[in-house]
Amino acid sequence: MKKNYLHVVLWLVVAVIITLLAMNKLPQLSIMGTQLKKVDILADIKPSTSNADPEDAALAEIIDRRADSIIAAKKAAAKVAQDSAKQDKVVRHADTRRQTQPASTDTTLHGGTGNAAIEDFSMGDGYGMEPFYSALDRMANGDGGTVRIAVLGDSYIEGDILTADLRMMLQQQYGGCGVGYVPITSETYGFRRSVRHSFSGWNSHKVTDTGKGFDRSREIISGEYAIPDSSATVELSGQRKYYSHLDSCDQSSIYFRAFAPCTITASINGGQQKQRFDIEPRQEMQMLTINADDEKIGRVRWSVGAAGNDYTFYGATMDCNRGIILDCYSMRSTAGPNLLGIPEQNLAEYDKLRHYDLIILMFGLNAITPDITNYAGYKERMCDVIDHLKRNCPGSGILVVSVGDRCERRDGEMRTMRGVLAMVKYQRLIAAESGVAFWSMFDAMGGEGSIVKMVENTPREANGDYTHINFLGGRRLAGYFYNALLKGKEEYNKTTMTDD
Repeated sequence: MKKNYLHVVLWLVVAVIITLLAMNKLPQLSIMGTQLKKVDILADIKPSTSNADPEDAALAEIIDRRADSIIAAKKAAAKVAQDSAKQDKVVRHADTRRQTQPASTDTTLHGGTGNAAIEDFSMGDGYGMEPFYSALDRMANGDGGTVRIAVLGDSYIEGDILTADLRMMLQQQYGGCGVGYVPITSETYGFRRSVRHSFSGWNSHKVTDTGKGFDRSREIISGEYAIPDSSATVELSGQRKYYSHLDSCDQSSIYFRAFAPCTITASINGGQQKQRFDIEPRQEMQMLTINADDEKIGRVRWSVGAAGNDYTFYGATMDCNRGIILDCYSMRSTAGPNLLGIPEQNLAEYDKLRHYDLIILMFGLNAITPDITNYAGYKERMCDVIDHLKRNCPGSGILVVSVGDRCERRDGEMRTMRGVLAMVKYQRLIAAESGVAFWSMFDAMGGEGSIVKMVENTPREANGDYTHINFLGGRRLAGYFYNALLKGKEEYNKTTMTDD
């Protein structure tokens, strides 16, 4: 007769359950720097608790009060300046710079419907949205050919995700064509949909490379450069499958430094038009530009007839003569403070060659950790970054865009990281203390848990890491961003009309 071991199995199951329940009471452990998750077999049946603990909420309230007090003080100062200006209209109209209110006087950010407003903490001193909106007016009045935007960010916009759709929407509204700036080489050339990009004969260097000889003295805002190795070429071709206005452009440029003579050749539309440039060595950065004869540029190929460390190449462009130019500078694994390493001379020289009416900063995800909510040190470094840009890119508006939602599994469900909630508050404070503009992408996309909905949508709008959006999600967020920019322009128009 066989022995019945059912009772043994039952006691084994009970022992395992008791052990797992006891393990939940242990402190959180880490092995070689990797933090282990706590065991909680009842997580899925426990009621949900608030995502932010009382300390987080108190810190968030302090940050918000500080940001609100800054904008209140600036509003009061602006009101005094406006009252004074009204008493002497002759002097006011003789000044070429308008006294303006912020793009949005409502400091409440509405989440969940995509209508988060842009807050402008600059109060018309030329570092918020005013340079961008006034450049749009100049272009509409025939006083300026193009309006340039630079979007500096991390892997969230890699491959022109979000920025390609924003470019398309702005070009449809204000005119323009071409993808703008493209680095000489790229890790995402086969992934990026907005341009067909090929290259050969280059030694590439990125700011995130370790032990590969990255020379910070060569760096510009793209965070990368390439040195020609024998016969080097880079080719850009327009596309029409995914986005409009990108099949062709009016002109193409290439940006470089040359400390020795070299020859650069530009070939348009498969060799129908060629132009040769004999380059003389200079200390400062140089730019070459070529236009098509009586036609658009659908394809451009730049070739360099020299090699070695005497030459540094940055990128080539497909630009318009009139309309919106939007350049995407994505720097994978960066958090923003790395921009402080750009030499001031390089930043200033590049600004003279390719000045931006608006610089958008989209960083922060790589600075977030799940259980850290104090980002005061990060705030200080990013304020220094903005000062760095102000000094060397005079006349450029600056807009800080918050991080999007990012979730982790906690208490048995996917929930927004505490660090994300804190970072959004600190990024608003960065903009307030620096006197620039701010837009909460986190609130626009729906706030807490919104990335989960984007992952679960059919078709998906975000990746399974519950952090990064895909091209469909980029189109959604670009639409929210575009609406915020247009709403800000409407508010700007109202204030300037009132001033007049």
